[in-house]
Amino acid sequence: MAPPKNAEVVFSPDVKNMDEWAKRTRMSLTTADALGATYARAHPWFEHLRNQLVHEHKWRDVSPRDSRMLFTLENASIWSSSSGLPAGPPLKLQLPVHASSFFSPDRRVQWQMVFHSDTFESVRKICPPIADILFLLQCLLTGLVTVVFEEHIPGKGIYRTTRGLPSAAWVIENQTALVRIFGPERFKDLHRACADTQSAYSLQVLPFR
Repeated sequence: MAPPKNAEVVFSPDVKNMDEWAKRTRMSLTTADALGATYARAHPWFEHLRNQLVHEHKWRDVSPRDSRMLFTLENASIWSSSSGLPAGPPLKLQLPVHASSFFSPDRRVQWQMVFHSDTFESVRKICPPIADILFLLQCLLTGLVTVVFEEHIPGKGIYRTTRGLPSAAWVIENQTALVRIFGPERFKDLHRACADTQSAYSLQVLPFR
């Protein structure tokens, strides 16, 4: 039997999956254009987080700039060898100008490489702006990026818990910015869903592999 996995970030641009999360949270998925417009209103916040990463956490812009990206950043691996040199490839973080890029089949691997990397696996736990980017994306495009934890329960199976939304405390802490992006009514729905375990989490019981 394989050992239980730690929590991992999972990128899934499956619209059917997002629709299931919309039903779970009781927040309508709306249209592609509406989702894109909401994502665009979040650009200033994403830029603010990018500035924090550059000025406070030693991330740097990648040149030449790709006009399709809101930003592309790099940093040294958090792992080092006995000699003090980086023991892994550089960390990379990028976000697109348009939310539709997340759903492009041609870019699926690109976004998997971003969200399934050490940047979100490990660095988000020690770098608040990375965690904030994850949480904001969960609010904007619920179900696109989730945090999954698997626990092996003897005699029962694998309990897979998926978290699709940030904590209610994070939402309240960032209420002013979120209301600016979503409007007061959508914000109320978002806060309700984040505060409700049944809405914010999904539980699957799977047989042992």
